[in-house]
Formats: sequence, structure tokens, C-alpha cells
Amino acid sequence: MINRHPEPDLLVEYASGSLSTAPCISVTTHLQYCKQCSDSVKSLGEIGGELLATAEAVPVSDELFDRILEGVESVEVEDLSQALPRQCSDAVSPQLPEFVQRLLPDGELSWRRLSPSLKVAPLSVGEQEYELALHRIDAGGKAPEHDHHGKEITVVLTGSFSDEDGVYQPGDFLVREPGNTHRPFASRNQECICLSVLEAPIKLTGMKRILNPFLSFTPS
Repeated sequence: MINRHPEPDLLVEYASGSLSTAPCISVTTHLQYCKQCSDSVKSLGEIGGELLATAEAVPVSDELFDRILEGVESVEVEDLSQALPRQCSDAVSPQLPEFVQRLLPDGELSWRRLSPSLKVAPLSVGEQEYELALHRIDAGGKAPEHDHHGKEITVVLTGSFSDEDGVYQPGDFLVREPGNTHRPFASRNQECICLSVLEAPIKLTGMKRILNPFLSFTPS
């Protein structure tokens, strides 16, 4: 059962198309699990369409209209209905939702160990402001306690984890703000894989800066 959802303001931004790539991907991933939020986004889209239909028309020059048409005609449209997941051979790939599989590179994911129980694999989506990655906690393992210097969005994909504030299942959408400190623990019977969006590097508490693997931050 999904207990954590995006805030209404975030869904409004998503429906209006104003989110950056990585946060948009996190919301889209949550929608693969959550009919409640999916229905909300659909309703927001219908409201937006009605507002546009009743808005006062603004005249534009013929020159501007022609440039818009030229731009539309030059765009190559991809048939997403025929798109197939990339051929990622990593062992975790079959466990992930099809939408997330489409983000994976061909071949193996580049997993980097951050602690004895935690590994991270960055995903390249052409993002300039946020880091998008998969985080993987071993069954019964724990991530180091860490602080946040920027917003962190986490969507649980498989397994479950808990921290000081609760237990999180597949589809749960969590937002941590700057200054929040927590320590995730995976369930004992299954590893936990999450999709994470970072606005800034996070810092392990109680560790020297030079030994801190979380200081790596690579939007891509």
C-alpha cells in the first residue's frame, strides 16, 4: 500500500510541464504505481485544457505563426507505443518498472559502493541541475546516516526500507529537505532499490570530508 505521495503543488508543476527532467522522471515513476495520483494528474490536465479554451485569444503576427509551423514540421516524432526497454543486462533490470528500464544504459549499470550495504548507479538523462540515480541497499543492510544540503526525492521501486519516520513500500514518494538527517534500513528478507533525485550532494554525519563518498555529485 502506498502511503507517501507527491505534494499537490508538485503535481500541479508536473501537469503544467514546468518540472526539470529528473524530478519529472521521479513523479512519472510514482504514477506507474499510484492510481490516485495518476487520476489527479489527469484531472489537472483537463482543468488546464478548459482554462486554455476559455482564455482570451492573443493575436500574433503572421511571421511568428510561420516560424512556429516550421518548428513543428521539423520535429521528428518518436512512436513511444513501439519503444522497447533498452537491453540492460544488469541483474536488477527485470525487477524494475518498464518505464525505469527505459532509462537504463545498454549493458551493465555502473554500480559504485558507498558503504558495506549501499551501492549507487547514476543514470544519464541529460539533466543539468539534479543527479538521477538508482540506490540499492542489501537485504537487512543499512545506509549511513546522512544530512541533506539540497532536496532529495526518493521513489521506492522494489523491496522496502524504514527510517526514523516510518516504513516505505514500492511506489512511496519521499521528499527530504535541506537539514533533514536520517538513516535508511532495508527489510531483512529483500534488498531495496530506489530511484533518487538529488539537488545537491549529501553528507555522511560524523565522517571527515576527505573520506566522504557522498560528496560526489554528477548531474547528467
